[in-house]
Amino acid sequence: MLAGGTHPAFAFRWGALVTFEASAAEQAALLAQLRGRIANPLPAPLTETARVSGGAERDEVSETGEIRLMELSAPRLGLLADVLAKSAALSHQEMALARTLDGMEPVVARLSAQGRLGFLSRGLMRAIGAALAARGRANARIQAADKPDLLWEHPELERLHQRLSDEFELPERCAALERKLVMVGEIMQTLLSLIQGQRSLMLEIAVASFIAIEVVATLYGLLFR
Repeated sequence: MLAGGTHPAFAFRWGALVTFEASAAEQAALLAQLRGRIANPLPAPLTETARVSGGAERDEVSETGEIRLMELSAPRLGLLADVLAKSAALSHQEMALARTLDGMEPVVARLSAQGRLGFLSRGLMRAIGAALAARGRANARIQAADKPDLLWEHPELERLHQRLSDEFELPERCAALERKLVMVGEIMQTLLSLIQGQRSLMLEIAVASFIAIEVVATLYGLLFR
């Protein structure tokens, strides 16, 4: 939790900032404060919003999606901030993975229609590079399905965390993301295997052509010397 502001704010190591009732100027000031610690910022940040109120008889999420808390305490707001940050991170990963799959689709379609990759074009190399990047992000992705450390200190908020996770569908989105990442990995491995086989074939053809040229040159020398 960040100190010194008028409203509560929470910063997360993976690059998320969650504020409550902060004005645009206050948000800009917080970002300026954190700018020196931010690496590779997004051109346009993703946002996740929620309607929150305090003073409820119990912690709950209404049918309209409003999050009603018994009190707007730091632990409860911290749990909500954790869920909002992870939801935004998942949205970023989902969009990045969708772009990766879109880039690989023409390559897979050509392979399905023609049964071969054809020449090693820049498009193919970009598709494989995007797949490798997606797998790299997978190794460092946010473990959105994991429980925050805050629950160790406040186990009584376990039910609230479960309800918030269900509201933002964190477990389902994590599972779907994992399935897509596995699929990207399988496609990437297939393409790399085909490329390796294609290069081996090209090398064999080059060696055979070189041998044939040597044989022709030798015979020519024997016949016309």
